Amino acid sequence: MTRPIFQPSDDEARILINRLQSINAAHPLNPRDHGPFVRAFVRAVYEATGKTFSPVIYRRLLDAYAPERRPSTSTLERAKQSLIDEIDLEREGAAEVAAADAPHLAALIRDAVREAIGTYSVQSPRAAGPSPGPSASAGTDVAFWRERAAESERVVAEVQAQAARLAGELLAARASLVAMAAELTAAQNLVRDQTAQIGKLAAEFEQARMFSMRAIDDARGETRAWRERCASVEAQAAARAREDNILLETFRQLAYQRGATIPAVLQKGSK
Repeated sequence: MTRPIFQPSDDEARILINRLQSINAAHPLNPRDHGPFVRAFVRAVYEATGKTFSPVIYRRLLDAYAPERRPSTSTLERAKQSLIDEIDLEREGAAEVAAADAPHLAALIRDAVREAIGTYSVQSPRAAGPSPGPSASAGTDVAFWRERAAESERVVAEVQAQAARLAGELLAARASLVAMAAELTAAQNLVRDQTAQIGKLAAEFEQARMFSMRAIDDARGETRAWRERCASVEAQAAARAREDNILLETFRQLAYQRGATIPAVLQKGSK
């Protein structure tokens, strides 16, 4: 037989919707980190229903009430386990407070009885009118003290419940503080590591820049030296060409003067 699909009641849905308004305001959408929102959402579901559920149920609730939130199954499982641990701490705190308040219970009752006695001495019907008979007086006293005792017990129970609730919230807050302190320490270590890596990268970049600048200076110097050498070779070639032209013209003139046969390559205007 398959289990019925969980469906929150109208009152539970109303409580969950009201809680989601403050949760969305406290935890804006962050696609990279759904953890804080999921922890608050799981706590809100517990406060609305009084139960914890599987990640599948939490995902269905998210699809219905916060479809823009898409946490992973592992994130939902971690949030559920964290909630269970907090609930256990709250129950332990309530038990510790109840045990610690046990010696004070008698004192609280005595104070309530003293207050009742003082009220009775002022507001007792016997003090305001003629003295009734013995049986009527006894019945009035029993009813009055029974009412005062019930009220005292109610007050004591409310005080104990409030103290237990506050103690549980205190333990849960301490556990949350420890978790946030651990997350802060991890974040600080991450920032420290990233800062060290950035420093290393900056140093490596500076070394690469200095190496590039030296290489550029060396290339400029070598280019300048080759340019000067080329200019010198070109000047020497131009001087040698002028000398060759002068020497060629001299030999041509001597050849004309002596009537020697002038080779074709030395004839003026030869190609």
